[in-house]
Amino acid sequence: MSQKPVPNSGPLEGPLQGIRVLEFGSFVAGPWAGQLLADMGADVIKVEPPSGDPWRHANPFAPNESRVFVPLNRGVRSICLDLKQELARSVLKKLIESADGVVSNNRVDTAVKLGIDYATVSKINPQLVYVDITAYGPNGPRADMPGFDLILQGYTGAVTSEGKMNDGQPEVVWSSSYIDLSTGYAAANGILAGIIGRGKTGRGQLVSTSLLGNAIAMQTLRVADIEGMPAPARTWYDNVYPELTRQGASYEELQNSYQQAVRPLIYRCYYRAYRTLDGGLTLGTLAVHARKRLLDVFGLKDPRVTDPEYDDSTPEATEQGKRLTMEFEEIFAGKTTDHWFKKLRAHDIPCDPIRYVEEMIEDEQVLANRYVIELDHHTGHKIRTSGPILRFEDGMPPENKSSPALGEHTDEVLADIGYKPDEIAELRSQGSVT
Repeated sequence: MSQKPVPNSGPLEGPLQGIRVLEFGSFVAGPWAGQLLADMGADVIKVEPPSGDPWRHANPFAPNESRVFVPLNRGVRSICLDLKQELARSVLKKLIESADGVVSNNRVDTAVKLGIDYATVSKINPQLVYVDITAYGPNGPRADMPGFDLILQGYTGAVTSEGKMNDGQPEVVWSSSYIDLSTGYAAANGILAGIIGRGKTGRGQLVSTSLLGNAIAMQTLRVADIEGMPAPARTWYDNVYPELTRQGASYEELQNSYQQAVRPLIYRCYYRAYRTLDGGLTLGTLAVHARKRLLDVFGLKDPRVTDPEYDDSTPEATEQGKRLTMEFEEIFAGKTTDHWFKKLRAHDIPCDPIRYVEEMIEDEQVLANRYVIELDHHTGHKIRTSGPILRFEDGMPPENKSSPALGEHTDEVLADIGYKPDEIAELRSQGSVT
């Protein structure tokens, strides 16, 4: 199917108006990709089984509705198909024929069983751009294994890099499913790139991305290596880690040692969070000129910053860096967060108070840019959620709509692809759609 340009009858409701994407997603990565595309104006049809996306049932506030489903499925349409039934497969075929793209984050065997794998759908619509999201990538010994954000945090070293501990137990990143979300971004980009490519070749294609690939990409600054010049963390892993393991070191002991190598000493002064008299502050002096201004404010000297020829690899330099870090900590702890924020910002030094995400709901800067929005939900609740991350000045933005009820748009979508009311009634009576 070749996508025809939308007639120029008025301003576009998003640059992807006229593009239809089927989302066979669950949990986070697939639905997030669908929401991103819907925010750009695509008609995203979420194809759900009779039980719905499993994420509908986690932390529920109403039947088939949950606090974690709502913020990941804004603006999409839901059709409920029982793909175990033959009549539902005929509906699926028509949906595929009508679509430009597919996003799927199902296991390979599941996709094949349901007839939504690329080999099957590309025979129905060769011009389809199909983005397949897997846990570990399409090749290798783990290709068929399931995976989740938290599991990949451990597998790819993010847990040890963060170094967080809780009563001696390793702690994961709880603030965000950042691997899932980055994979959703990649999947949305895969659809966009595939559609551009189709405009040049006339053909669709299979695009693959994975939690593993995105977890590695998110750590690219740590993965990067220079031959013959290993990073301190690499030296620790090659030389110190084997010896600590041989001595039977505990996980906590390993982490205490590793963290001394994984985070450069100069960052422990200039790019970190500090405790203040009444809270905390994040300091972002990555630039040398900002570090110099900070030293002036504190009345301190640091040759690592001011002397380009200074050798910071000596034991003396290390000890001096540790002493300076302790001085910074003492200085910040002596005054309130507001004091330091105003003082440092007055000298053009990047910093901000440490806050709670709950504060963002009423934050003036957030609201001015509609990064948090309020929507009417079909349950009658007002829903606050994150808003679109892109703003397009050319044309009208798509209307922000809350997440759909399970199968809310089944009849509407069926009518879109040519089913008559009596045929829809027959599908419902057979249980093929709900």
